[in-house]
Amino acid sequence: LVNHGIPEDLLTRLREVGKAFFDQPVEEKEKFANDVASGKMAGYGSKLANGASGQLEWEDYFFHLAFPEDKRDMSTWPKTPTEYTEVTAEYATQLRSLVTKVLSLLSLGLGLEEERLEKEVGGMEDLLLQLKINYYPKCPQPELALGVEAHTDVSALTFITHNMVPGLQVYIDEKWVTAKCVPNSIIV
Repeated sequence: LVNHGIPEDLLTRLREVGKAFFDQPVEEKEKFANDVASGKMAGYGSKLANGASGQLEWEDYFFHLAFPEDKRDMSTWPKTPTEYTEVTAEYATQLRSLVTKVLSLLSLGLGLEEERLEKEVGGMEDLLLQLKINYYPKCPQPELALGVEAHTDVSALTFITHNMVPGLQVYIDEKWVTAKCVPNSIIV
């Protein structure tokens, strides 16, 4: 998606604060660790293990609710880099507006009333935007690992802000195809 309305400098800053978080020592990142076993999904995590397919997944990630503001648990948001909260909150606001536009266009394209799909996924008040930043550390044996194994996202829509490193693949016509990276685009 190009000409989406999210400023280029905001996308750049978002990538920068994400990278700065992962560049920190492990001890700092672990202050915000998630605990999937106890049901705490938000926070820092690492999947350096075999996935369901048996293929080795090699990924660090940071995950938290970004929108609506009143449902954010700020204790899961990192304090460093110091710009993280400001940049991520602004991105969430901009993305929320874009989600409304995309859902409106999809509704109209399906011959529905313009607000229909947004209402079906929770409307302005209850629609949740979750942010996940993926980081793929250098792997000593890349031929044995994947970043993330084949999966289907469980959300109504997924918006991917990429860093121009190819890797995302989509399954089309019985084969995996690498998605094209277009500068300052968002993959939907």
